[in-house]
Amino acid sequence: GLRSITSLSLLSTGNPHSYYIYPNIGVNGDLNVWNDTKQLYLNQTFIYTLTPNFDLLISGGGNYARQEYNNIISGAFTSKNTLNFDSLWIGFIYTGESIADFVPQIKFQTAIIQREKTVLQTKNFYFQSQNLEASLRGYSDPVVYSIYTGFGYNAQRKFKIAKIDYGNSIYFGGNLSIILSPKITLDLGAEQRFQTEQKINGVKNSEIRSIPTISGGSTYSINQDTAVSVSASLGGSSAAPDAIFGINLWKKF
Repeated sequence: GLRSITSLSLLSTGNPHSYYIYPNIGVNGDLNVWNDTKQLYLNQTFIYTLTPNFDLLISGGGNYARQEYNNIISGAFTSKNTLNFDSLWIGFIYTGESIADFVPQIKFQTAIIQREKTVLQTKNFYFQSQNLEASLRGYSDPVVYSIYTGFGYNAQRKFKIAKIDYGNSIYFGGNLSIILSPKITLDLGAEQRFQTEQKINGVKNSEIRSIPTISGGSTYSINQDTAVSVSASLGGSSAAPDAIFGINLWKKF
């Protein structure tokens, strides 16, 4: 049992933040203030089944970003283009025995390496972020559904310019897939995420951020081993990205 998920996502936003999107959406600690950001992410995940109840996973990716801003000296509107390696994560998925009509699942991940940047410095960090998620999945013809909640931890990042606490995150949400035919599903989802205050050298410089999103899309099964899905996610607050459009290729070997 080896499965592969290849994801290509385009994030766009007009707020001053830059984001990470794996394992979930969050505001990173970049101290630059942007007028507009567009980030194209490529992420590759492999999941290997050791037993029917236990999977190992590894996931890594990078992004190409175009970020626009006003030069504080000249006042000129300009842009910055960067190609970045993001992170490499490892973890496991444990699927429990069914409880009534629900199948419980726990997913844990830790970042082996994260490459992050702030003003004048790009630096690698090791085992500084972890994510734990619990979910319940069920099926009622013709609907497959799940509810989930999770917690993301970020250790303090020590750059030359400052010590930055990104903030930790708590989130919950649900997904719904309506089976339209043996090959096609309609996919819907909603999530609410809260990210705690960001601190620079111990001084708070943001409030708790609310990052709500709603999403919609569709999955097409090419055959029993291959499927492709498309999705669009819209933000519901000033701290959330305006939109994320994605395409995913699912492959079983």
